[in-house]
Amino acid sequence: MNTGTFQKALATVGILTLLLCSRAQSEDWAEKSFEVTGKGTMTLSYPLSWGKKPSYERAESITDLKFGPYGPKSKPIFLVHLQAVVAVDPIAEASLQQVAKQEIESFRDTAFEIDIPLNDFHGPGSFGFYFSITDSESKRGEFDYMTMAVVASGNLLVKIYFMSSDGAPDFGADAMQLMRSIKYTPPEVKDEK
Repeated sequence: MNTGTFQKALATVGILTLLLCSRAQSEDWAEKSFEVTGKGTMTLSYPLSWGKKPSYERAESITDLKFGPYGPKSKPIFLVHLQAVVAVDPIAEASLQQVAKQEIESFRDTAFEIDIPLNDFHGPGSFGFYFSITDSESKRGEFDYMTMAVVASGNLLVKIYFMSSDGAPDFGADAMQLMRSIKYTPPEVKDEK
């Protein structure tokens, strides 16, 4: 086999590997849209390992999603809890940062950590802030660790709680991908004639 043929064969193998890896990754994730209390839809991607069907509830002003094995018949290893509410105006980054700082203060008394750093991220249709704490007063049957995020996509404000105990999967990159994937689509405005 000459050098040119060998390089073409390597390139073909590389392309096939990339296609197979991307196909496997897309099969491990699902994209789903949820109605946000009659005021548009929230679309997000989540790993199927968190549960193929998140539970979904709607209250008066909040859309509530829950992922993970949590309930009376399952050991509370992890829970991802989202609350989404539509604001009047698009959410500014400075306003969202202030909301995140208020959340840190609300958890400070129960956190083991003295300094709780606030991190930011930007996705294709959203941006947000997040922090992580360890529960200093952990009790049997409760979660030991929490990462909390506030995410904005247009007028949509989403609060996400990633809660886990020892032995739970590491949220890490999966949590970041979920947060970055959130997109809000407002309801269609109907023309009145």
